[in-house]
Amino acid sequence: MNSLSVSEPNPLPNSLLRKLFHAFTGEYFWFYILLLPSILILVGLVIIPMLFTLRMSLANTSVTVIGGHGSLSMPWSGINNYIHLFQSPDFWQSFRETLFFWLASILIEVTVGVAIAVLMNQQFLGQRVFRIIVFIPWAIPTVVNSMMWGMIMDGNNYGALNDLLLRMHVIKNAIVWLNPSALFPHFSWLSHVLSSLGMNTAILSIIVGDEWHTLPIVVVLVLAGLQTIPVEYYEAARVEGATGWRKFRSITLPLLGPILSVVLILRTMQLLRAFTMIYTLEQFGLPVLSIQAYQQAFSFGSFGLGAATSFIIGLVALFISYIYIKRLYKEEL
Repeated sequence: MNSLSVSEPNPLPNSLLRKLFHAFTGEYFWFYILLLPSILILVGLVIIPMLFTLRMSLANTSVTVIGGHGSLSMPWSGINNYIHLFQSPDFWQSFRETLFFWLASILIEVTVGVAIAVLMNQQFLGQRVFRIIVFIPWAIPTVVNSMMWGMIMDGNNYGALNDLLLRMHVIKNAIVWLNPSALFPHFSWLSHVLSSLGMNTAILSIIVGDEWHTLPIVVVLVLAGLQTIPVEYYEAARVEGATGWRKFRSITLPLLGPILSVVLILRTMQLLRAFTMIYTLEQFGLPVLSIQAYQQAFSFGSFGLGAATSFIIGLVALFISYIYIKRLYKEEL
């Protein structure tokens, strides 16, 4: 009598499901459990708002408030908001000013920040006091820092910067530092050329105030990177007769690559969406992309255009960050 062999059903016929089952129930089980709160926060605070912003940018979004109750309307319009922005001269002027603000700030932070960090990494009298002084600006709240620099660059005679320059006889009349064409009142053509490149007095003044506030965090990160470089590398280079500049170029700078990449990514994201200091000092007088997005949404009620502008800022930041990361991985290989 032939017995029929009955094969047991495979609970996980799909190899992908089997792999996922083993991944979540194996040795990494507690890893995923502990990581779950961070994933939920990331999805709730980043992914969902980003997708909602994308949806708003693809619609003629409007808000109606009746009797204290608001309603959101988002009729689909496709890429019309993006087409409108790309055809607008104001958008491209804001884009140039934003890129200039980012590029000038990054250059200052990398050069000055690395120089200060290298100095602070040396042994000298008063090193601890110098470190404390350098870190003080970072402890000041952004709004307080903005108001302080607003008083420093006040266009009247009692503005701190004007008062100092007048006492030193460097200038004859007070300069309105936050006026885009303040330095070139008699050279309108030069003011026009610099403005077309995104450079003007107002944005230069804001860069100075912003760098004073944020440079300490760059110094801290670079200093931490410097202290991880083995001293033996420098001793070997000294035996070989390398100069100070050669040691910096061949040892310090390459080994600071990962730290500088982190600094560049963090500061790029912060600078492209910078808002607080610019709005505090200039309101809508300096329409970089972040200010333009705010103005379109909350002043003109064009939430679709505001969302499209915000999404463009995010895409530009992601593109630049991708270049940094790609460059870093290439150097490591």
